Amino acid sequence: MRYRVTRSTRTRRGQILTPANLAARLAQTLQLNSGDWLELGSGSGRLLEACITSHAINRYVGVEYDHRLAALCPTPPAAELFKADVLQPQSLQSLLGDRRFSCVLGNPPFGVEQLPPASVERLRALYPDARIVNGWARLDLYFMLESLSRLNRPGEAAFIVAAPILQDPALASFRQTLIDSATELECYELPHKTFDRRAEVQSFLMVARFGTRRGATVTVGRLVGPDFGITQTRLVSREAAIHRLDLAHYEFVDFNQTLTRRNGFSSLAQLGAGICRGSRSRHQFEAMELEHFHTTDFPHSGGDVSFGSASRREFQTATAGHILVPRVGSRCIDRTAFVIKGQRPFTEAVYRIVVPERARTAVFDWMTSEDGKAWRRQAALGSCAKHLTVSSLMSMPVPA
Repeated sequence: MRYRVTRSTRTRRGQILTPANLAARLAQTLQLNSGDWLELGSGSGRLLEACITSHAINRYVGVEYDHRLAALCPTPPAAELFKADVLQPQSLQSLLGDRRFSCVLGNPPFGVEQLPPASVERLRALYPDARIVNGWARLDLYFMLESLSRLNRPGEAAFIVAAPILQDPALASFRQTLIDSATELECYELPHKTFDRRAEVQSFLMVARFGTRRGATVTVGRLVGPDFGITQTRLVSREAAIHRLDLAHYEFVDFNQTLTRRNGFSSLAQLGAGICRGSRSRHQFEAMELEHFHTTDFPHSGGDVSFGSASRREFQTATAGHILVPRVGSRCIDRTAFVIKGQRPFTEAVYRIVVPERARTAVFDWMTSEDGKAWRRQAALGSCAKHLTVSSLMSMPVPA
């Protein structure tokens, strides 16, 4: 959710409540068993309940601005709940003062919001490298930084975060600071269906432990199933972790290297391919009542498509011999179509790939193969709808 204005504060701040089984799993990862704990954005209290049930916490402090959610939050003796807006620094300071905590945790809101001036100033103070455009900034980053600023050492932190925290090049300095100040850092990919089906956000469980030694040992991995069992882990270097903190990236690097070592393989760029994105959206074509090719028109298993002969020069058009692939769409990113006759404009959600005639059949067959599909699924970027870039497609290994 980026740069979208909505009257609903809850919608604007991307509130997706933590499932009870994920709350329990997060609580299991925390090694501390006492002290004062802090959660900014405690919602209906799923994490609070899971942590107090499984740990001997002295005091669990939760802060939530939504009165409706706060009213649902359990209030055991160890809990201390405040109704306040985390994005109002003075209000938060008046509530918490200089209190420090042994553990900070949360499922911070995902998305980008236009912050008030006081929040912008606070964010710059916490993280001078933060990307702020006309007051717009990442909410999850703000909540994490505000929480970490109140963490004691030794201490522990655990957050459920979206992909940009682990992947965005603009947040590399944040990852570097976290890695250099922590003792251990663990990042686990969560299953795609962890949250409400409407919330198509790739999420991760990040756990950081801070001890006497600085310079974290970094582990990336994956959690699966309703109990979020660990299936795979990998240690990564400091330099690699600053670049990316998701296991899927390193799996893709291994897969890509395996393919490039195959005899007779080169990249689309080396093959002399040309890649072009469509010039209009589906809605624009529909408003003009023009036939067009969109991601919903791809054959499910890959195959030939035929068009009529009508054409308009002002639009990017697919013609016989062109290969079409989706540019965006988590469910369709691995589909492919080959134009066998006619011509038709295609939407901005589709790429047209033009390769030398001698290589068309080999390239199309490769793209519809299981390895070709897997490559595109793994190369796709994004925390919501996955998308492929021209540069990544140009680097795709294909039979020469």
